[in-house]
Amino acid sequence: MRYPYRTATANALHTNKTMSFDSLTLRIVVHEMSQSLIGGTIRHIEQTNPTTFSIKISQKTKTHWMTISAHSVHARAHLIQKPPPGQKQSYFADFLSTHLKQGVITEISQLGWDRILKISVQPKSDDHLQTNEKSIIAEMMGKHSNIILMDDTDDRILECLKHIDETKSRYREVLPGETYTLPPQQEKLDPLEINESSFSDLFHSTDITWKSLFSKIDGLSPTLAKEIIARSEKTGLYDAFQQVIGYFNPENVSPKLIIDGDEAIAASPMPLQQYPKFTIESFSTMSGALSAYYEGITIKEKKESELRSLKQVLQTQKNQLKRKTKALQKDLANAEKSDDYRIQGELILANLHNIKRGQKEVKLQNYYSEKLETLTIALNPELNPSENAQTFFKKYTKAKRGYSQIQQRLAELDAEKEILNTYQDRIETAATLEELQHIRNDFIENGLIKTQQKRKSQQQISEGPYRKYTSTNGFQIYVGRNSQANDLLLRQIAKPRDMWLHAKQIHGSHVIIRNPENRQDIPMPTLLQAAQLAAYYSKAHHSSLVPVDYTWARYVVKRKGNAAGYVHYTHEKTLYVEPSVFTKDAN
Repeated sequence: MRYPYRTATANALHTNKTMSFDSLTLRIVVHEMSQSLIGGTIRHIEQTNPTTFSIKISQKTKTHWMTISAHSVHARAHLIQKPPPGQKQSYFADFLSTHLKQGVITEISQLGWDRILKISVQPKSDDHLQTNEKSIIAEMMGKHSNIILMDDTDDRILECLKHIDETKSRYREVLPGETYTLPPQQEKLDPLEINESSFSDLFHSTDITWKSLFSKIDGLSPTLAKEIIARSEKTGLYDAFQQVIGYFNPENVSPKLIIDGDEAIAASPMPLQQYPKFTIESFSTMSGALSAYYEGITIKEKKESELRSLKQVLQTQKNQLKRKTKALQKDLANAEKSDDYRIQGELILANLHNIKRGQKEVKLQNYYSEKLETLTIALNPELNPSENAQTFFKKYTKAKRGYSQIQQRLAELDAEKEILNTYQDRIETAATLEELQHIRNDFIENGLIKTQQKRKSQQQISEGPYRKYTSTNGFQIYVGRNSQANDLLLRQIAKPRDMWLHAKQIHGSHVIIRNPENRQDIPMPTLLQAAQLAAYYSKAHHSSLVPVDYTWARYVVKRKGNAAGYVHYTHEKTLYVEPSVFTKDAN
């Protein structure tokens, strides 16, 4: 007999999140565990994360690992090949080890049709602990998931991962010393006791949806209920129900992993016809399919977490650059007034005979302006006219010097901003967790992420893409940290009259000697120190003598199409130096 139903579209079936660990899955996992673990001895309990534990069980000829998780989204229990890296043991992990280590597993069962696993253990005889049989109860029910250790003689809770008192639940308390009771039960029918007649009585409406099935039949998850609807498009609803229920027999199980692109979206004990266009991977055991599914989930969540973390680091750095740039632009505006200071000083000198000590201001005609307007110049009444003029000349000299330094610093900030944009592009195009971890390592190397590792030497400390030094002659020396920084060093920082150095025909950092005064030569002590840095930060840094080329930056060209860090240069000369660093003013 066919039953009326409302067909669910593919889109409707896919809108709800797939739950891979449902009641049917637990039923199959219990069967697998019973075959492998009963009679085995618990050797070790290891904490994977705050809600997940790995248990090592030894049989006579083989060792098994089992995972139990009370995660609010990924609660589960199944066999695993090996445990993931663990964390520091919690009190609950130590409590489980104390009571269960060396104990023998006597029974593994599912309580009713709930996602509740019970593992009974006969503890090892001990003079200090009661040897009553104990049970691990794993309740895998979303945010209410919990792991409980119970004394089987009186169902008394010995300890639990999550303590639930009356302030957290009005239905039951889960606390040490309390008697264990099952969570509130829903009035649903046992799927194995439903025949065609009772099914017809249950669903006589013309508007049957997966939610109708889910709300009335025990053991059905939303995914299984949707599968019945999907299969019913080719056969009757009851026949589709029988097909799905047939997989409740562990002998009929056919574990599958459903993959959308490169992402596993579900692990199921059966082929899911609701996903006709997705890739299907078969497994010999349900535990194997679950391990593959949750391993993918773990990697995905780590990738998303890493992505968020790196984006946050980038945003923090961008905000810092924005604040620094804004402050420097304000300083630059003040520095651009340097000529005003000079003019005011010269006007005071030209009118010394008209100014007296004690004046707070003076009005003078500006001979340097075509309009010859009158300027009102503020004076320090405690200084004589000549001293007031010298004050303006000092402001002029300071502002002029600061103007050059501010422009240089703004160029550096522009280079750092370009590097951050490059990193942002890399982050947005990263396809794997490994790529994101490589970017994190770059962040650490370039000082964007601070670590607790002991810093090796002062010259390795730097904020941004360059190592910076001050030579014995007072010249600033910049050393690129990587190929991207080398490019920006040449394009953004270096001026035509700066000196450029690089280890001859050897991979290494670009080195720039800043020459703001456009001197015709660079003092030899500074050249040697810069050459030693170029040698040290090259692939030849273990050599005793390294050739280093140097030339003016205007003779260094990066041609279109060249890889990052590769340049062409002419008019070079060569120094042979021993790789070395110096610590004077390094930062």
